Amino acid sequence: MSDYQVISAVSKALRTILWSDFEQDPVLRDIVGNETAIVLLNPTETAKETANRLSLWLYQIAENEYVKNQPALRANGPETATPAPLALNLYYLLTPFATSGESDHLLLGRALRVFYDNAIVLLRDPVENIVEELHIVLSRLTLEELTRVWEALREPYRLSVGYQVRLARVDSNRRTSNARVIERDAWYGTPGAVMAAVAP
Repeated sequence: MSDYQVISAVSKALRTILWSDFEQDPVLRDIVGNETAIVLLNPTETAKETANRLSLWLYQIAENEYVKNQPALRANGPETATPAPLALNLYYLLTPFATSGESDHLLLGRALRVFYDNAIVLLRDPVENIVEELHIVLSRLTLEELTRVWEALREPYRLSVGYQVRLARVDSNRRTSNARVIERDAWYGTPGAVMAAVAP
């Protein structure tokens, strides 16, 4: 369960995972010089820079349908509860922007291996109140689906891969009362005619 900052935290964690591996390889370090070259911008913005970069773009967020309708969680004693967290799947598009096709292939190949080797990640940040077990899965995007994304960006198609990260959970601020009903008044018929129902 996490605060609303979990989406930003997930994106930053993915970037850190990639760079932690890239910096160990002199070939990759020549292509992507530092962690800031792994950008969280969309490909259109990334393409404006001439430097070697890797775009890790969050392009879609969807509710995870498999954990909907979970029971409410107890909060501050037995008489109050909070709704189950909003569970989200995050969809990323990973696109290399290197100076050659060969460098693009090297970047993607290494990134694929990094995420495969780190398919399950524990994200913990006690300061930001974030504790999540993330599952990083390669998305099976068809060429048509990828083409639609690039058409929406109004950019020429570039070699890219999609990833799904699940689950990122956002805690609710709502509170509901579970207090026992002691007395209930019900009004029936014309004004003035009152019937009171008292629970035992």
